Amino acid sequence: MSRRTPMEGAPGAAATTAPPLDQRGTRRTVRFKIAAQVDIVVDGNTATLVDLSRLGAQVVTDNSLNPSQRVRMLLSDQVGVVRLNASVAWAHFEILPGKGPQYRAGLDFVDADGQAVDGFCGRHQAG
Repeated sequence: MSRRTPMEGAPGAAATTAPPLDQRGTRRTVRFKIAAQVDIVVDGNTATLVDLSRLGAQVVTDNSLNPSQRVRMLLSDQVGVVRLNASVAWAHFEILPGKGPQYRAGLDFVDADGQAVDGFCGRHQAG
């Protein structure tokens, strides 16, 4: 009878090389809070960017967003435009006093240019 040894690339091995998670154990990378009122475009509609990382973002919009929905996102400022494709990871409908109904959603980037996202984040990160 032969003994089995862990193989490189086996599921158990992957757990030791995975990126560290945040304090809640849910994030694969650090998200940075964005300064107030940085507006972006999600599927042709204005949205407010709440936080941002190389892998995703949290946005607030007046337009309906649903989990698993594919969206296009534009981050633009005086330096240039970053175009992203994303999938809606989660979405919540909320009604805030004085703001009315809106959707808060987490977006998972499909094809982000990490350097471009980092640059945008550095220029708009909350102090």
